Amino acid sequence: MTDITLDLNNYRVNLRVAAIVRREEEVLLCRPVDRQWWYLPGGRIKTNEDSLTAMHRELTEEIGPGFEVLRPVIAAENFFELEGRNFHELSTYYEVAWHGEELAGTEENELEVFEWCPLSELSGLTLKPDFVIPRILEPRTELELIVHRDNG
Repeated sequence: MTDITLDLNNYRVNLRVAAIVRREEEVLLCRPVDRQWWYLPGGRIKTNEDSLTAMHRELTEEIGPGFEVLRPVIAAENFFELEGRNFHELSTYYEVAWHGEELAGTEENELEVFEWCPLSELSGLTLKPDFVIPRILEPRTELELIVHRDNG
Protein backbone atom coordinates (compact mmCIF):
# COMPACT_ATOMS: atom_id res chain seq x y z
CA MET A 1 0.00 0.00 0.00
CA THR A 2 1.08 3.55 -0.72
CA ASP A 3 0.58 6.77 1.24
CA ILE A 4 -2.22 8.86 -0.25
CA THR A 5 -0.32 11.96 -1.31
CA LEU A 6 -0.94 13.76 -4.58
CA ASP A 7 0.95 16.65 -6.12
CA LEU A 8 -1.53 18.80 -8.06
CA ASN A 9 -0.37 22.07 -9.61
CA ASN A 10 1.39 23.83 -6.74
CA TYR A 11 -0.41 21.89 -3.98
CA ARG A 12 0.36 18.69 -2.14
CA VAL A 13 -2.84 16.91 -1.12
CA ASN A 14 -2.58 14.53 1.86
CA LEU A 15 -5.04 12.20 3.56
CA ARG A 16 -4.02 11.96 7.22
CA VAL A 17 -5.10 10.70 10.62
CA ALA A 18 -4.08 12.19 13.97
CA ALA A 19 -4.63 11.19 17.58
CA ILE A 20 -5.49 13.18 20.67
CA VAL A 21 -3.88 10.66 23.05
CA ARG A 22 -4.76 11.38 26.67
CA ARG A 23 -3.16 10.14 29.88
CA GLU A 24 -4.85 11.66 32.92
CA GLU A 25 -4.18 15.43 32.62
CA GLU A 26 -1.65 15.09 29.78
CA VAL A 27 -1.73 14.81 26.00
CA LEU A 28 0.89 13.13 23.81
CA LEU A 29 2.70 15.41 21.36
CA CYS A 30 5.49 14.89 18.86
CA ARG A 31 7.87 17.13 16.98
CA PRO A 32 10.68 16.86 14.45
CA VAL A 33 14.02 16.71 16.27
CA ASP A 34 15.22 19.79 14.39
CA ARG A 35 12.12 21.95 15.03
CA GLN A 36 10.55 23.74 17.98
CA TRP A 37 6.89 23.20 17.03
CA TRP A 38 4.71 20.26 17.96
CA TYR A 39 1.91 18.24 16.36
CA LEU A 40 -0.31 15.30 17.27
CA PRO A 41 0.83 11.73 16.56
CA GLY A 42 -0.46 10.17 13.36
CA GLY A 43 0.36 9.93 9.71
CA ARG A 44 -0.85 9.42 6.19
CA ILE A 45 -3.62 7.06 5.21
CA LYS A 46 -2.59 4.42 2.69
CA THR A 47 -4.44 3.33 -0.43
CA ASN A 48 -7.33 0.95 0.33
CA GLU A 49 -7.09 1.79 4.05
CA ASP A 50 -9.88 3.38 6.08
CA SER A 51 -9.04 6.08 8.62
CA LEU A 52 -9.67 3.91 11.70
CA THR A 53 -7.32 1.19 10.42
CA ALA A 54 -4.75 3.87 9.60
CA MET A 55 -5.07 5.30 13.12
CA HIS A 56 -4.42 1.88 14.68
CA ARG A 57 -1.45 1.25 12.36
CA GLU A 58 0.13 4.66 12.98
CA LEU A 59 -0.24 4.45 16.77
CA THR A 60 1.15 0.91 16.87
CA GLU A 61 4.17 2.06 14.84
CA GLU A 62 4.73 5.25 16.81
CA ILE A 63 3.82 4.47 20.42
CA GLY A 64 3.17 0.72 20.66
CA PRO A 65 0.38 -1.10 22.50
CA GLY A 66 -1.56 0.44 25.35
CA PHE A 67 -3.93 2.74 23.49
CA GLU A 68 -7.67 2.63 22.92
CA VAL A 69 -9.15 4.52 19.97
CA LEU A 70 -12.43 5.92 21.29
CA ARG A 71 -14.08 7.94 18.49
CA PRO A 72 -13.46 10.42 15.69
CA VAL A 73 -13.80 14.00 16.96
CA ILE A 74 -12.58 16.24 14.13
CA ALA A 75 -12.79 16.06 10.34
CA ALA A 76 -10.54 18.81 9.02
CA GLU A 77 -9.58 20.47 5.78
CA ASN A 78 -6.33 22.25 6.51
CA PHE A 79 -4.67 24.62 4.04
CA PHE A 80 -1.13 25.66 4.93
CA GLU A 81 2.37 26.33 3.63
CA LEU A 82 5.45 24.45 4.82
CA GLU A 83 8.97 25.00 3.52
CA GLY A 84 7.69 26.81 0.42
CA ARG A 85 5.11 24.18 -0.51
CA ASN A 86 1.33 24.61 -0.33
CA PHE A 87 -0.66 21.83 1.33
CA HIS A 88 -4.31 20.83 1.25
CA GLU A 89 -4.64 18.22 3.98
CA LEU A 90 -7.77 16.20 4.75
CA SER A 91 -7.51 14.76 8.26
CA THR A 92 -9.55 12.74 10.71
CA TYR A 93 -8.65 13.30 14.37
CA TYR A 94 -9.48 10.57 16.89
CA GLU A 95 -9.87 10.77 20.65
CA VAL A 96 -7.57 8.11 22.14
CA ALA A 97 -7.10 6.86 25.70
CA TRP A 98 -3.69 5.68 26.92
CA HIS A 99 -3.62 2.64 29.25
CA GLY A 100 -0.03 1.55 28.68
CA GLU A 101 3.09 1.99 30.73
CA GLU A 102 5.80 3.32 28.42
CA LEU A 103 5.77 4.34 24.79
CA ALA A 104 7.15 1.46 22.74
CA GLY A 105 6.56 1.96 19.04
CA THR A 106 7.77 -0.51 16.44
CA GLU A 107 8.93 2.16 14.00
CA GLU A 108 12.61 3.08 14.06
CA ASN A 109 12.30 6.83 14.26
CA GLU A 110 15.18 9.11 15.06
CA LEU A 111 13.53 12.09 13.36
CA GLU A 112 10.68 12.63 15.84
CA VAL A 113 10.48 13.21 19.59
CA PHE A 114 7.39 12.11 21.56
CA GLU A 115 6.56 13.72 24.90
CA TRP A 116 3.65 13.91 27.32
CA CYS A 117 2.55 17.51 27.80
CA PRO A 118 0.51 18.64 30.82
CA LEU A 119 -2.74 20.21 29.62
CA SER A 120 -1.91 23.25 31.75
CA GLU A 121 1.16 23.94 29.54
CA LEU A 122 -0.47 23.31 26.16
CA SER A 123 -1.44 26.91 25.39
CA GLY A 124 2.18 28.02 25.76
CA LEU A 125 3.45 25.72 22.99
CA THR A 126 3.50 26.11 19.24
CA LEU A 127 1.18 23.29 18.19
CA LYS A 128 0.29 22.78 14.53
CA PRO A 129 -2.40 23.07 13.44
CA ASP A 130 -3.37 25.45 16.23
CA PHE A 131 -7.11 24.78 15.90
CA VAL A 132 -6.62 21.56 17.88
CA ILE A 133 -5.64 23.35 21.11
CA PRO A 134 -9.16 24.36 22.26
CA ARG A 135 -10.48 20.95 21.23
CA ILE A 136 -7.85 19.24 23.39
CA LEU A 137 -8.54 21.51 26.37
CA GLU A 138 -12.32 21.16 26.04
CA PRO A 139 -13.02 17.67 24.66
CA ARG A 140 -16.10 17.16 22.55
CA THR A 141 -18.14 14.02 22.03
CA GLU A 142 -19.57 14.91 18.63
CA LEU A 143 -17.71 14.96 15.33
CA GLU A 144 -16.81 18.51 14.30
CA LEU A 145 -15.97 19.70 10.77
CA ILE A 146 -13.22 22.33 10.58
CA VAL A 147 -11.96 24.21 7.54
CA HIS A 148 -8.73 25.98 8.48
CA ARG A 149 -6.56 28.29 6.39
CA ASP A 150 -3.19 29.16 7.87
CA ASN A 151 -2.35 32.57 6.45
CA GLY A 152 0.92 33.05 8.26
